Amino acid sequence: MANIIQYMLPMISIVLSLSMIVFSLIKGKKNEVLKAFIFCHVLMVIWIIGQVLENILVNEEHIWNATLLKYTAIIYTGATWLTFCLLYTNRIKNLRKSLILIYSCPTIFNLAILTNTNHHMFFSTYSYGAKTYGIIFWLHALCSYAYLLGSVIILLIELFRCVKKYRIQYILLSISILFPTILNYLYVTRTIKHNSDFTPIGFVFSSLIFFVSVFKYRFLNLLPIAITSILDAIPQTIMVVDSNNDVNYINNAFHTFLPGFTPSIENNIFKFIEYLKQKVYIDEKNLPVLERFQTIAQEPFNGEFEFTWPNQDKPMCYLVYIIPIQERGSIIGQIIMFFDITEYKHLTDENIQKNDALSLIAQKLFEVNCLSFNKLTSGKKDVVAATKESIKLSGEIHNISKYFLDALKKKDNN
Repeated sequence: MANIIQYMLPMISIVLSLSMIVFSLIKGKKNEVLKAFIFCHVLMVIWIIGQVLENILVNEEHIWNATLLKYTAIIYTGATWLTFCLLYTNRIKNLRKSLILIYSCPTIFNLAILTNTNHHMFFSTYSYGAKTYGIIFWLHALCSYAYLLGSVIILLIELFRCVKKYRIQYILLSISILFPTILNYLYVTRTIKHNSDFTPIGFVFSSLIFFVSVFKYRFLNLLPIAITSILDAIPQTIMVVDSNNDVNYINNAFHTFLPGFTPSIENNIFKFIEYLKQKVYIDEKNLPVLERFQTIAQEPFNGEFEFTWPNQDKPMCYLVYIIPIQERGSIIGQIIMFFDITEYKHLTDENIQKNDALSLIAQKLFEVNCLSFNKLTSGKKDVVAATKESIKLSGEIHNISKYFLDALKKKDNN
């Protein structure tokens, strides 16, 4: 039974964690959330390996090195889960500053354990894996539990704010963090009087929960993988926004539509709009379309959207379609599609200008012919006939151009 607890269950957890890491790297959406998720599981694997090495090694120096490996993972685990939860719920505005703030204390604690032989403030005593905790250890424990409890609170807050579709994800994530935390607390406070740390056993159940979340609920992706491959092949620009206004996906055509846009940085629709305003000029008549981007509504939307690049004279014109994504009666996001109609709009505008010029010419020709007709004598029938034919021809030219313009306008409206 002891071998199962100390070796078999941790190995199962390692296999599950590594499976999710590989799957996420191959199929997951490449962003900061995915990196944090993978880092959480890497630390989990290192923690378990260190625990197993502590149990099987016999040389004291080797056991101490295994303890250092284990506690390096332990020290950063709380900070990493907090970072993941903040990124997952889109609560980090400045990633670099947030990481410095979150990881500053764990870094100090890590330096403390690495130099413990000089001050004995992390472990007061240590002999063949048996240890007495010092003041710095308890500060580390307080900080880690605060981070982990904060992670669960963040997920529970988001649980009540999100649509029903995603609630199961937040519940599973909260349980997977809370369960090993409780086991670790019981071990550290000696509530469970046993030589082995039971936290890696909790990782087995956490890994199973994550396994279900990743493979069944795809909590790191809104769209199935096969669909994204199809959307990448579509020439129209497509953006998928979830119910929290996070930019969940853009297809390959989007990079042509707005070069330099990176969803991993501008990761919600508000940052996308801010980025767009910085890069192009948008007049006031297009502001209602921008506002509609930010609204998750039941009804679909379509309209024209124009903007002008700094190095261009004529605006880029797009026909925008916003289609809500529904599942079981709940809106879980929306698809924003941009159809490039720039060339068509420019041809229409050019035809309008030419038609106005042609109409003016036809009108002048009609007036001249009428004047000439009034001055003609009754004896010059051939001239009269030619003049009538000229008047008829000018009228037909005007009618043809008008018909062509009306046809273009009708097509534009459809």
